[in-house]
Amino acid sequence: MSVKSGFFNSKNGDRQYDSTDISSIFDGIINDGVFESYGDAFQVTPGTGMSVVVGKGRAWLDHTWTLNDAPLMLEIEAASTSGGRLDTVVLDVDRRKDVRNNSIYILKGTTVQETTGVPMDATELTQTDDRVQYPIAYVYVKKSATSITASDIDYWVGKSVVGQKTLKYV
Repeated sequence: MSVKSGFFNSKNGDRQYDSTDISSIFDGIINDGVFESYGDAFQVTPGTGMSVVVGKGRAWLDHTWTLNDAPLMLEIEAASTSGGRLDTVVLDVDRRKDVRNNSIYILKGTTVQETTGVPMDATELTQTDDRVQYPIAYVYVKKSATSITASDIDYWVGKSVVGQKTLKYV
């Protein structure tokens, strides 16, 4: 890479900047992660019935920002009568040209027969050059469950896993 500078007024369209140019001025000043001092840092708690609530939070990830300035209720798909599953509350940074948005939602896991001693794996998260899903929390949806409890939620902000992009506190 060569020396870059900016920002200068354009003359006849000779200066064109994109969001990465503008966001990159924060490199070295703001680190990627969830701001621990803002709101609830996206803390996930049980809602009513089959729902969870994502608390207020702010994050800076991949040269983009995300702000959740009010509790966000997310519905969990109905539990199966044949087995449990592990759903993921994700913060999705999607830079694809047809999307260009960050969002928070539930990524449904795969239902598996519950057998003692067999761990349930989470659905694999997307981690490509133009899209990264970060786990905020994992929600265990028990067989035939009619509600989500605090013990069903595993909050993952601040945890790390080798080979997976995770949300750290900043």
